[in-house]
Amino acid sequence: MSETPPTPPEHPSPNWGDILRDAIQTLQRFVRFVVGDGESPLADLRSAFGNLRPRRILLGLVILAIVGYLLTGIYVVAAGEAAVVRRFGAVVEPNVMPGLHYRLPWPIDRVDIVNVSEVRREVVGVLALEEDHEHPEPPSKLQVLSGDTNVIDVEIIVQYQVSDPAAYLVNIQYAPYRLVRDSVRQAVTTVMGQLPVDAILTTERQTLQNTIRTETQQRLDAYNSGMTVVGINLQKAFPPDEVADAFVDVSSARVDKERTINDANGYANSLLPQTRGEAQQILANAEAYRSDVIAQANGEAKAFETILAEYQTNSAIYGENITRYRLFLETLELILPRVQIYVVNTENGETVNLRLLGSTSPARTSAP
Repeated sequence: MSETPPTPPEHPSPNWGDILRDAIQTLQRFVRFVVGDGESPLADLRSAFGNLRPRRILLGLVILAIVGYLLTGIYVVAAGEAAVVRRFGAVVEPNVMPGLHYRLPWPIDRVDIVNVSEVRREVVGVLALEEDHEHPEPPSKLQVLSGDTNVIDVEIIVQYQVSDPAAYLVNIQYAPYRLVRDSVRQAVTTVMGQLPVDAILTTERQTLQNTIRTETQQRLDAYNSGMTVVGINLQKAFPPDEVADAFVDVSSARVDKERTINDANGYANSLLPQTRGEAQQILANAEAYRSDVIAQANGEAKAFETILAEYQTNSAIYGENITRYRLFLETLELILPRVQIYVVNTENGETVNLRLLGSTSPARTSAP
């Protein structure tokens, strides 16, 4: 026996006429509550404020509006800031100092306050995003061509301040950081394009920073930007990754070369003083020997001249032969004491080889 499933209850359709009638009755009750016992709200307002004069009220409101409008011209410049006041677009006060000031209300005058003590920072050539990087465009790499046609990757941090608020606001037509960044790029390209890669990577780093700073400031001044470069920090100047190993080898070879040259110079500096001292000693000894020989020769010459004078005097007195014989005897007195004399008996006809006697050391005897 099958059971018939129960029929779901039917929902009656809404009666829009009844709903509209209830809404009208509700609105009528609200109007009666607001109006009261047949009197209009306008009549109640007239009875409450009938003793007031509308003209005076309107005049007071106008005066209050004018005073409030004039008070909008008061502005405050904090420490480390400067204000620029422009009247209908023309600068009338280019550098307002810190304090409480007044300018004509808008739209006559307009005041712009610039922080002139803040040191702004711009990074050029760094691909990694910084925390305070708020530029719409992503960071890009800075590659320059050196004077000897080598590609170098450069990373630079530039710090700058606003020195002329009026020029900073009026003369720069786009973002100031873009002007600083483009000026640094142009300065780096110009300066490094005149130097070889070895000087850029090694010896000329500090000079390169100063030159880039000067070149960047000249370009900012040419644009009348009102900005001053505080510092340039050349973070890195390195070859691309593809040729980095070759540059390392070249740098190592250069270091070895410099070390060898320094060692050679050190050896030369240690050897040259000793050699110079020895040369000076040899020269001094030669000079002393020269002086001794000259003095001895002069002495002998003087002695000979003395003997000659005596010879000539004695020759004139005693005759030339006697003087000569005396000199002969004096000479023999000097020679004979150094001569060995041998006495040989030759009566029996014996001969003696004097060379054999010369090989021994016989006793010195004198002839009878």
